[in-house]
Amino acid sequence: MWIGEFLDGLARELPLDLAMPDDPVGTQVMAADRELTAVAAAYEVDELMVRRADEEGAELIVAFHPLIYPSLKRLTRRTRVERTVVELIDRRIALHVVHTAFDAHPDGTSALLARRLGLSNIRPLVPDARRAGAGMGAVGELPEPVGLEALARLLRAACGAGAVRVSFPPHGEPRNAIGTVAILGGSGMSFYDQAVACGAEAFITADVRYHGFHAANDRIPVLDPGHAESEALVCEGMASLLERTVTALGARVRVLPLTEPTNPVRLIV
Repeated sequence: MWIGEFLDGLARELPLDLAMPDDPVGTQVMAADRELTAVAAAYEVDELMVRRADEEGAELIVAFHPLIYPSLKRLTRRTRVERTVVELIDRRIALHVVHTAFDAHPDGTSALLARRLGLSNIRPLVPDARRAGAGMGAVGELPEPVGLEALARLLRAACGAGAVRVSFPPHGEPRNAIGTVAILGGSGMSFYDQAVACGAEAFITADVRYHGFHAANDRIPVLDPGHAESEALVCEGMASLLERTVTALGARVRVLPLTEPTNPVRLIV
């Protein structure tokens, strides 16, 4: 099976038109459409990740985060993006990006976290008008209502986060009976109003700004475990989706999850 054939099959399992407008999903690098024996799943790529894929014999990497965003103007090896593109070309490894298309998949980013938190009755926060069960974000119910601090501890464990930033009233008590939770993995504060409108009693997302926490104290609390942490289950979920594609195609292709850390943020405590 050739790389192009596999990507055609993947598009049936994970349609790229689920992605947000202007999100650079799809094939970003392909020096040659070559025979495929192994495909790697990665949260994102750098030059070390490409070398690791090559060592494992992968001809294709399916990554969550785009490498080239918004554009690539030169190839001088001066930046991480430029060095990684050169490595991909030198090693003839293709790079295919799924990003918000995977976010919107029924088994995508936010749904994975919702399940890890033990939520039930999980549905999209913003349903896709064309495909049942698909859409951005997730909403679900906890087994029983919990307080804000208890929810933060559950989230920290689920994400493997070093800490969770929480909107906490500077005068008064935090919400103590949260049953319905909305989630948008990654930078999702633009979906805060939808979380409020759907009846959620807390919203989990990342990259929340200071004034966003202030505003949340007037409505529903926000919990921010960190960008990569909120997407911690992505590589595992993408690998499962690739396995389903291999099975559907009847192909003899190995799926290799690349789980080496690429998060550039460290908490110093």
